[in-house]
Amino acid sequence: MALIGTGLFVAFVTFSTIYAQNLIPTAEVQAIKPRGIKVFLPDNEQNIQITSFVFDGILYKENSPISPENVVTRIWGFGSKLDNQGWLFHDPDVVIKQDQRIYYHIYVSTGYGEVGEQNHDGIANFTLPVYQSERRFYVVNSLADASARGPDCHDTATKVRGKRVCAGDTIFVDNFDNFREDLWQIAHYIPIDHPEHPFVSYQRLQKDPTVTVVNGTLRISPKLQQDLFQKQNKSILSGTLDLTSGCTELRTCSMSSIGVDIVPPIVSGRVTSARFAFTYGTILIRAKLPQGDWLYPEILLEPLSKKYGTLNYASGVLKVAMARGNIDVDNERYSNNWLIGGPILNSRCRSALEFYHSKINGDRFWGDEFHEYALTWTPEEIVLKVDGEEWGRYTPGATGLRSWLPASCRGDWFELLNNGGIMAPFDDHFYITLGVAVGGIVEFTDGLSTGEKIPKPWRNRGRKASFSFWQDKENWYPTWTDPDLVVDYVKVIAL
Repeated sequence: MALIGTGLFVAFVTFSTIYAQNLIPTAEVQAIKPRGIKVFLPDNEQNIQITSFVFDGILYKENSPISPENVVTRIWGFGSKLDNQGWLFHDPDVVIKQDQRIYYHIYVSTGYGEVGEQNHDGIANFTLPVYQSERRFYVVNSLADASARGPDCHDTATKVRGKRVCAGDTIFVDNFDNFREDLWQIAHYIPIDHPEHPFVSYQRLQKDPTVTVVNGTLRISPKLQQDLFQKQNKSILSGTLDLTSGCTELRTCSMSSIGVDIVPPIVSGRVTSARFAFTYGTILIRAKLPQGDWLYPEILLEPLSKKYGTLNYASGVLKVAMARGNIDVDNERYSNNWLIGGPILNSRCRSALEFYHSKINGDRFWGDEFHEYALTWTPEEIVLKVDGEEWGRYTPGATGLRSWLPASCRGDWFELLNNGGIMAPFDDHFYITLGVAVGGIVEFTDGLSTGEKIPKPWRNRGRKASFSFWQDKENWYPTWTDPDLVVDYVKVIAL
């Protein structure tokens, strides 16, 4: 019995245990190597709603009598409701050996309790019936491989490189308690062949790094290349940027400034899920987007094999979320108030993405606070959500997903998509990319003005684009008051 208070009344909670051998379904137990146990409890066949499930077992030594001195450990805990039918208890840490035995009880409740009448002191009885199974036992005749499909495993369209998965599995998660080298690779190269041609180099710096984990969040921070060059008595107008040591893209590791063709004026960070790629699933990212003129976040799914080609995003890219960093700009579509995302089939057709779906954040900016951005990618559609609210959906047309592209946007590369299915090019493994980019020739249309009618300082087709951007530093750099992409967590869930 327990005493609880709600501010309105006080109740004594009574747990009423009822032995109900026939009420509780038969559980499926699976011992796992090298460690772990799963217990799957199907829904009750008598249509009695189970509202909670507890597994309580004792593990005994192998080939030993059932006695207190042969107890190895107690295995106990609450199960969780599966999206499909049934309940699952999972202890990932317990070590179980072949020929050991587990004696256990199953406890379930089948309602939410009943509150009796209050007495003159305002106290009522709250009774919660709990049903207990007979004593059951399980002999460990074999140990399942950790990657094997368990009794609770249901088919899914999701595919993960190198492993089998079940419906509803969390197949990737990082809460950024520290930086996980086993999950992420920090980019270190000059993105000369980036389809958007941002004015950045991605660098892994030992001092004043662009990628850090602080207070349980990942922070990606853009910086001025000139500040780094000054420490070496160099200038971005005449110096050489050499990233050969540790370069992650061998073709673009070094560059020298010649005339108006200067090295990228901004140093930024970028991380990729180097060892993880998947096809179909839901990715959720809780993040705070960067703010400042000409900044934009890279929250992407990028193709692993690029089977439809490499030029101009020919193999596609999925933007989970993107809002440009400009706060004060004369076209709201290019402000931090305007959210876009979804599939890009070719960078030459970039505007088609914004034409169909976008979301305005009222009188707030997306970078003012954290939001959970989600993209669900299935064999039939791509769905975008923010904070649980759907704001965009892309479904294939008569010729597949490429039907979204206007006729004027189709070329020789378009024919390659005929080799794929209706979701081509989004029918292969993609990996996660997080970063911050600046400027470039795609994300900011010509003719924009910021602040006090200050014109965008470069033309997208101009040879001096990066140089002109740098020359206007006195106007854009003071706006970089909150330029970091801050990520609280990343999670990918199987369909």
